[in-house]
Amino acid sequence: MQSPLFNNVAIQSNDRFSLQNPQMLRVAIDRQTAPEVLARKGAMVAFTGAVDFDGYMPTPGELRAAAYGAEFMPLMRCTGTGVVYFANQAQHIHLVPLFNDALVVDNDTVLALDPGLMWTPVALESEHHIGAGPGTNGLAISGTGMIALTTPGHPLIMKVTPQHEVFVDADAAVAWSAGLVTRLEAQTNSSRVWRRRGQTGEGWTLNFIGEGWVLVQSIEAVPPNMIAHGGGAFGMGQQGYRGQTWGGPDGPHGPVHFPPQQPPQHPPRR
Repeated sequence: MQSPLFNNVAIQSNDRFSLQNPQMLRVAIDRQTAPEVLARKGAMVAFTGAVDFDGYMPTPGELRAAAYGAEFMPLMRCTGTGVVYFANQAQHIHLVPLFNDALVVDNDTVLALDPGLMWTPVALESEHHIGAGPGTNGLAISGTGMIALTTPGHPLIMKVTPQHEVFVDADAAVAWSAGLVTRLEAQTNSSRVWRRRGQTGEGWTLNFIGEGWVLVQSIEAVPPNMIAHGGGAFGMGQQGYRGQTWGGPDGPHGPVHFPPQQPPQHPPRR
């Protein structure tokens, strides 16, 4: 049988992390020298050799942070000797090596990483005290090792300098230098800032200040007004923000009270 299809054979590489193609990651593991890689749950598409797959048990600190809305990576452990291939919805894959360095990422963009790296949840400063939602927190990954990130389509790298601030839609920011100062702001010209998209279709933006870079993907990552729920767009419709499954009593961040409830007033002591 002859077909151009058979040109897509497995590549040979001496690198631990390499790309089989722009949308498939190849990771070599060896029980003697590098026996493990952490990867996104369910991301394995093929493997050769003797490889075991096991769940990654989060630490109590990670569970407590996740309970308060912090970023959380759903990971699995891949151990043994062989070659494992990973992919996630045919997204483009980008290898980012760290050498005693750090970056902040959206957890949904991490495909695989070296187990020696460390990560901690970080909250972004918000001008309007946003409690939760896309773009309000991330993961700071630090140490020495390789990270494989994914983006839909080809991304954009934007350089940040003290003389050149960068503004990115909060749903499109993938990763950025950990040393950058970030602020979550509303650029819509509206007195109702919680009506996220308003009349422009735009909402929260991340303002990056300092020296570094920002990775921007070519699609917004499911903004709240595109999430299926009973009611109108985010901040609109019957009962507004309170009536939506994103922020309402049945949502992942609910119950949320808007306007914020006032603390009960106790009568003065006699």
